[in-house]
Amino acid sequence: MRKYYRRLLVPALALLLAGCGSPTDGHNDLAVQRNGRVASRFTMAQLHDLPQVEVATPRSRGAQVQKGPAVRAVLTAAGVTDVDRVRVEGRDPAQTFAAAELTDQVILNFTKRNTLKLTGSQLDRDRWVRDVTTLVVNP
Repeated sequence: MRKYYRRLLVPALALLLAGCGSPTDGHNDLAVQRNGRVASRFTMAQLHDLPQVEVATPRSRGAQVQKGPAVRAVLTAAGVTDVDRVRVEGRDPAQTFAAAELTDQVILNFTKRNTLKLTGSQLDRDRWVRDVTTLVVNP
């Protein structure tokens, strides 16, 4: 009886996991919103093509150096120039940043899980956002 359930369970689990999203199916895209609309959407590959910045993050429990595009570079690539503040949304509670806080040291780090993490050399860890999905301009 156990073999029977195992033969059913393994394929079912594989199907379930396949539906959770892969790096190329759009589930890890980053949306830039302005005025309630998506101004631009970036795939992970497109974000990798933007200039990459390395920042020291001594407060990190993991890697002490994070790498990815600066949030400002992403906004510029999206054609968004009139920025007063940006709300970063993801798995953690959303964080809102004034334009002056978005230095070149505030980046979207590529994680090992092929997601994005907002981090920065001068940001306290409680302002980091894991699994970033959306940048909302002037919320």
